[in-house]
Amino acid sequence: MRKYKIKITDLAEQDLEKIGDYITYIKKNPSAAINTVKGIRKAISKLRYAPKLELDEDEELAALGIRKIYYKNYKAYYVIDEKNQAVIIVRILHMLVDSGTWLRKTFKL
Repeated sequence: MRKYKIKITDLAEQDLEKIGDYITYIKKNPSAAINTVKGIRKAISKLRYAPKLELDEDEELAALGIRKIYYKNYKAYYVIDEKNQAVIIVRILHMLVDSGTWLRKTFKL
């Protein structure tokens, strides 16, 4: 079985930090923040062995090979670098956010 490396971009790390801060300081639930961030990281780590999950439903983004994995109310968006056997986590966004807009900005489309 092929094993992919997981690479999390600085932008995706910032997303995780914002998620943790929001849950900690706005929702006033630090333990839920820790559990959510850990849960997202655990879901991402599973991509190491099976990264070819669903493509984004947006045809333009799917054409770029943007895929997603879910964890509760969040989606981690990623691309697969077959040459380097790596999964690159690009963004981690809440399900209620217009992810297409954020991903287009990220990829400068």
